[in-house]
Amino acid sequence: MNPQILPTDVLPTDDPKSLIFEAFSMGPEFPGPAEDLLLSWILSLDVATDPRAAAQRLIAHHAADPDKFDNPHVRRLADLLAQTATTDPAMRGGRGRVAARRAASRSQG
Repeated sequence: MNPQILPTDVLPTDDPKSLIFEAFSMGPEFPGPAEDLLLSWILSLDVATDPRAAAQRLIAHHAADPDKFDNPHVRRLADLLAQTATTDPAMRGGRGRVAARRAASRSQG
């Protein structure tokens, strides 16, 4: 995402490949599927980025323009972001934890 066009409430690390930004910018033209885009977005986040906080900022920013939600795929993306934003942090697995578990199990056996 170009730092010059970032809204002040969204960090550059919240959408590093501008996937969410582009989908909401497309509005009714966004072809979906929202699930694939959300997965790509999550995988593009840096390990240090909290997906919940990033999702909260992104949905808060994009919810300000209701015209973007004319498309069912955009509404689904917004719902998925909202779910991500409210996910219990105790349920967070993440790439780092999976790698750590694999490394621990290899060293034990």
